[in-house]
Amino acid sequence: MLKEKILIVDDEEGIRKVLRISLEDRGYTVLTAENATEALRIFSRDHPGIVLTDIKMPGMDGIELLRRLKQTNPETEVVVITGHGDMDLAIKSLKYEATDFITKPIDDADLDRALQKSRERIVLRAQLRQYTENLEDLLEQKSESLATRTPDAVQQNLFEALPGYVTVHDNDFRITSANRRFREDFDYDPRSVEVCYELVRGHTAPCENCPVARTLVDGKSHESELTYTTRTGKACHFFAWTTPLREKTGKVGGAMLMATDISPILDMRDHLSSLGLMIGSVSHSIKGLLTGLDGGVYVLDKGFAKDDANQMGEGLDIVKMMVGRIKNMVLDVLYYAKERELEKATCKVTDFAEETASIIRPRLAEPPLTLDCDFAPELADVVFNIDEDQLRSALVNVLENAVDACRENVHESHPRIIFRVYIEKKDVVFDIQDNGIGMSDEVQTKIFTLFFSSKSTQGTGIGLFITQKIIHQHGGEITVTSKPGRGTNFQIRIPLDQPRPA
Repeated sequence: MLKEKILIVDDEEGIRKVLRISLEDRGYTVLTAENATEALRIFSRDHPGIVLTDIKMPGMDGIELLRRLKQTNPETEVVVITGHGDMDLAIKSLKYEATDFITKPIDDADLDRALQKSRERIVLRAQLRQYTENLEDLLEQKSESLATRTPDAVQQNLFEALPGYVTVHDNDFRITSANRRFREDFDYDPRSVEVCYELVRGHTAPCENCPVARTLVDGKSHESELTYTTRTGKACHFFAWTTPLREKTGKVGGAMLMATDISPILDMRDHLSSLGLMIGSVSHSIKGLLTGLDGGVYVLDKGFAKDDANQMGEGLDIVKMMVGRIKNMVLDVLYYAKERELEKATCKVTDFAEETASIIRPRLAEPPLTLDCDFAPELADVVFNIDEDQLRSALVNVLENAVDACRENVHESHPRIIFRVYIEKKDVVFDIQDNGIGMSDEVQTKIFTLFFSSKSTQGTGIGLFITQKIIHQHGGEITVTSKPGRGTNFQIRIPLDQPRPA
């Protein structure tokens, strides 16, 4: 049995050597390259099924290498290696269909997980190919055994019995026959011959890497991953394969395409990739929080040893702060991991705003920070229909970010947060403004992105993603404006006329 080939791409010789030894011990045939250009040359020569590449390399980086490998052979399993500070690049690699990512320093368990995922995908494709070949044999046997019956009737019966989508295309890409599921999902009328790329993709020309086009040219079976848009507007991802349909002369007169929906598999893959990314991000943040907690316990312990009340108080404050951050992190992870339905109830806007402000006030004491609350008088008797716990959690997260931003702005002598609540049109507006460190335009575009954090080890990049999610669940929206060194303004709008619970 041939060993699976794997290509390691990294500009650090030490990493290449260590990974080579580790992977050879696992039974792989290992190839190495010190840069992306060399990797492409080795790839075209040896065709490895798995590529393990660093993201940051001189010259062509790992993302561009990933893109070119996928263009050459979409079936290549590419695992990227990233540092803790490269989470944006890791997310970008998943968008370019990387199989998985692992962080430096490389952990054996993470490496095994990524390789196992790669092998499972390779095996799955092999099984699908085998299934295709078996299906083609079955069609041929059925056609031969029923040759005395009307060909069109036999063909139609086979189409209706096959799973997924089955279509027959002529040399001009027109669909001449289709099974029941295809007809229903794409509103296909057999009486009107339609061009496939217009019907299922909305294109005006044959699709790039179309398996039907390749089969019509070379008379061979081909496979590809395609995205179809059904008549309801739903985009589905399919694994498709073709087989040529030959005339009596042997000339290719058309092609049959069979497609199986793999959207659930891809959704699971994306969820697992996101989960892995979250675990890596959270683990890194927890290390920082535990270090801070350790420091608080140390200060507290020294205070007890010296019977120093001030030092004991200082240590206790640190411990409380770190425990609070860990609690918030756990809640963020729970919100992300499990989709929660809103449990709405009617409450007064002013009462909700005052209770929200009361939660954040204990954090304003040391060093002193001002919180000015301005709740419009016309709100006194206004009620709205919300999930109090979830919406309050979202607002508290924004307020806590404002506190952190003010603490970091050492050039501001009077750190201040203004919390305004008022009615505008048919919305309740929560306006939170601070004079903290502010954000650049680039950071503003990313703050609601999952796993992006501007707080280094103190943030997981989950909080504002969850905040936006909760606000959108309430039918609202959140916007931000900011300037470096001049503070930030978050504005949250919640519509008053939301459906009330039965």
